[in-house]
Amino acid sequence: MVNALGTLFLSVLGLSSSFSHSQDSSSVMSFELTLEIEVTSKSITSDYLGNAYTIDDNEIAKYSAAGILISSFSDKNAGTITSVDASNPLRVQVFYQDFGQIIYLDDVLSVIGSKISLIEQGLDQATLSCSSWDDGIWLYDPQDFELKRLGSDLRLSHQSGNINQLVGIEANPNYIIEKNNFVYLNDPLTGILVFDQFGTYYKTLPVRGIDRFQVSGEQVFYLQDGKLMSYNMQTFQHANLPITSDRDALLDMRFEKELKCLTVLKEKKLEWYVIKD
Repeated sequence: MVNALGTLFLSVLGLSSSFSHSQDSSSVMSFELTLEIEVTSKSITSDYLGNAYTIDDNEIAKYSAAGILISSFSDKNAGTITSVDASNPLRVQVFYQDFGQIIYLDDVLSVIGSKISLIEQGLDQATLSCSSWDDGIWLYDPQDFELKRLGSDLRLSHQSGNINQLVGIEANPNYIIEKNNFVYLNDPLTGILVFDQFGTYYKTLPVRGIDRFQVSGEQVFYLQDGKLMSYNMQTFQHANLPITSDRDALLDMRFEKELKCLTVLKEKKLEWYVIKD
């Protein structure tokens, strides 16, 4: 477990050119489990300050890196939460697909402004959403098979064109994020479709059969069959990075490389790890 996590962090921090299960142990950075708390959650996300957000059907709970509950939020009238994007901890996006609504929360999970109705924007069929640069919103519209970006004024600013025609596939994406001036749209059968920040198709990453993922630098991290996997966008290498040392199933994970902090969600607990100096 130590070697695998150490190798993971070395790669993330740019201290290793590639993952290797046979790497000499003297060059592997060590780490330690610093905290664990009892939680029951389906997924997590995080922000660059090290805060962790647990997500259930209609509730979000925010924990500090010290495991302290900061706040929680729930709006049962809005339906089930589809996704939470905490890339901006002062403006956390919460998307409710069933009701075609988006809300934003501040750093203590209080609602900012009014709910955004995608019905009023003619985008009530949108299935995916994430935050974008300059307070914009990326949406996937299955009616037109397009990525569509709304600016801060909620007007259409960019769109990808018909993805089926661009890539030659029958798209059925299930996850979207914007990171490092690129938009990553996951299609389980095809891979991760990459677009630039204006919606122009760039390439497809050969990572298939997944639901969610995280991009950090040149690495893509994701869970597959209960295992932590990585894909290096520069070397095109895949790696299996097992990190569990007990029988609890690994449900989700997040790390913030600047803080050297890894957060792991298991069946009944949330764990925090840090790299040792």
